[in-house]
Amino acid sequence: MPSLLANPALWTLTQGKVLVWLLVLTRVSGLLATLPGIGQERIPLLVRASVAILVSLIIAPVVPPPDQAPTGAWAMVGMMAIELASGALLGVTVSWIVEAVGFAGQLMDFQMGFSFVQFIDPATSHPVSVSGSVLGQLVILFLFISNLHHHMILALVESFRILPIGHGFSGAPLGLVMMVGQLMVRGLQLAFPIMISLFFVDVLEGISAKFMPQLQLIQLAFPLKISIGLIILGFVVREFPAWVVPLLEAAPRDALRLLR
Repeated sequence: MPSLLANPALWTLTQGKVLVWLLVLTRVSGLLATLPGIGQERIPLLVRASVAILVSLIIAPVVPPPDQAPTGAWAMVGMMAIELASGALLGVTVSWIVEAVGFAGQLMDFQMGFSFVQFIDPATSHPVSVSGSVLGQLVILFLFISNLHHHMILALVESFRILPIGHGFSGAPLGLVMMVGQLMVRGLQLAFPIMISLFFVDVLEGISAKFMPQLQLIQLAFPLKISIGLIILGFVVREFPAWVVPLLEAAPRDALRLLR
C-alpha cells in the first residue's frame, strides 16, 4: 500500500492550493502596495509582507482555482502580472483621493505664498506643500476612522468573483480618465474658497496701489494673504470630513466598477 506522501493525488491537490495562494498573494500585494496608510514606506517592509501573507492565507481557501493552470513559466508570470495589476487598481482608487487633496493643497499654498515652502514627506519621499501635507494626514486619519481598510479587504474578496483568477484583465481606460478628472475637480472645489478669497484680496491690493502709491504693498501683502488664507483654511478643515468621507466610502465601489 503506497504511503500518503507517495500518493500523486495529494501532490496534485497541494500544488493547486499553493498556486491559488501565490496568485492571491500577488493580488493582495498589489492592493497593499498602493493603499495609503498601510502601503506607505513608513511601515516596515517586514510588517507589510507579514500582513500580505496573513491576509492571503485567510482569503485563499474561499477563492476558486483558475479554470486552466499555467503550463509554463511565462504563463505563470503573465497570470501574476494580471493579479498584481488588479490589486493595484483597487488601491490606487484610494491613493488618487490623497493626490487630489495634495493638488488642492498646492493651489492653496500658491495663493497664500507658501508655494516656495515645501519639504520632503517621509511617507512618500516626495516634496509636498504645507497645506497638502496637513490635509493628506487627515485623509489617512479618516481612512482608518471610517474602516475603509476593512472595506477594501472585502472589496478584494469580491474582486475574485468579478475578475476570477486566470481571466484576462481588460481594464477601463475611459473610466480611469473620468475618475481622475472627477477627483481633480473635487480638489479644485476644496481649494476654491481660499483661491477666490485671496483673489479678491489681490484685486483690493491693486486698487489700493492705484490710489495710494505710497502704500508698501510688498510688506503688507504677504502677512495679509497668509493670515486670511490660514483663517479660511481653518474653516475648510472644519468641513473637511463632509468632503472626504463620501469619497472614501465610494472608493471600494468605484474600484470594483473599474474591474468590471
